[in-house]
Formats: sequence, structure tokens, C-alpha cells
Amino acid sequence: MGRPALVAFLTSLLTTVVAFAGLTVADRRGALEFLHGKRGDVEVPSINGVSVDQARDLLRSRDLLLTLQAERPDPQIPAGKIAGQVPLAGSRTPRGAAIQAFISTGAGAVSIPTLTGARPDDAVEQLRNRKLAAGHRREEPSDSIAAGLVVRTEPAAGLSVAPDTDVTLVVSTGRTLKPVPKVLGFRLSRAKKTLEDAGFKVGTTKTGSSDYYDEEVIIKQDPAADTPSAPGSPVNLVVNE
Repeated sequence: MGRPALVAFLTSLLTTVVAFAGLTVADRRGALEFLHGKRGDVEVPSINGVSVDQARDLLRSRDLLLTLQAERPDPQIPAGKIAGQVPLAGSRTPRGAAIQAFISTGAGAVSIPTLTGARPDDAVEQLRNRKLAAGHRREEPSDSIAAGLVVRTEPAAGLSVAPDTDVTLVVSTGRTLKPVPKVLGFRLSRAKKTLEDAGFKVGTTKTGSSDYYDEEVIIKQDPAADTPSAPGSPVNLVVNE
């Protein structure tokens, strides 16, 4: 290398060193990160113990995203607060990355099981197995759950509650009962339509005799008119000869 070229190289190198030395600490850190291929990485903050909204704002300030995962009990962190994160606080991750967070259900919270369709005694046993208390029972009609089986619970299935919480069992009394319409004195075709329009159907049809009704009309029905019956149930008819 000739003397002029050597002088030019040394002058350029000295200029670079002086320029780097004149940078601020933050600028020098950025320059070093660029040299090491880490430009764009950020340090993950701790979001444990804060609310979901607070965690989202904290991560957003670092150009990071929040992804909520499953709930889990935590004896130290109140229910609804963040109780764990991946990656851990202090690690570095690219800007725009998603931080996975778990939500606390509180100290030893348990989930209410799905008991729809279960026998009440079996439902009580399942509640006790989860350290829940079977509260009082109440009844209500159901068009989908057979009489005597559990329709639902209060609180509802899937909710997380504290141990020993009372859970009410709502038990089916069967389908909602409706009064059977009166078809006495009707001809069979009209009686059939009347019953079907009311949600019932014709059961057995027999013939009988009565001096109080015209021929070929209904002289007897079973169940009788206004009897509470399940929709879809049959009504047996006797037709006058």
C-alpha cells in the first residue's frame, strides 16, 4: 500500500472512531445491537399480577402483543389478574411478538361441571368430588330433558368458583303441560284437526253408542277436556255409532 493510500485509510478509520465516541450511550447501544444482529428486539416486561387491560397497555408500549391462554388457580394472585407469562419477564423477543398470558382464577378455584341430563344423586356426588356443595333443588319444566333429571345448575356449568360454593340443581318436571281441548260433539276429522292444532294427536279410535249425540261424532275423549297433558301425547276417542 502506498503512502498516500495508507494516509487515507488511517484518516477514515480515525474519523469513524471519533464519530462513534461522540454518540450517546443509547446511540452506541443501538449501534452495537445493529452490529450483533439484534436491532428490533425488546426486553419482555413483567405483567404478572396486573389486569388484562394493564398488561395489554404495558406490552403495547414495547410494541408487543398480548395473547390470553387458559385460566388456572393461583393462591397469590387475585382472580382475573395475570398469573404467568411466556416468554418470561427479562427475556428478549422481536418487536411485534405475542406474549402468552394465563389468567388467575384465585386461590384454589374450581370449575362447575356440566350436569345436564344427570340423575340428581349422581350430580351431587360429582359436586362433592370437586369440593363443591349441593345446595337446594328446584324444579322447572323442560321440553328436552326427561322428568327427574338435571336441567342445569346455578351458577352455570364452566364458571370458576371458590371451594364449598353452594350449587343449585334445577331438576326437570318433564315437558310443559297444556290443557287438552274439548272435542266432544265433533266429527272425527274436525276433532283430529283441533287436537293437532293444540299440539296433541289422536290415539285409539273406538265406536260406542249414546242417545245424547248425533251419529259419527265424538262422545268420549281420554284425557278429558282441560286435563293438563304433555304436548304430543295421544287423546283416545270414542265415536258414536
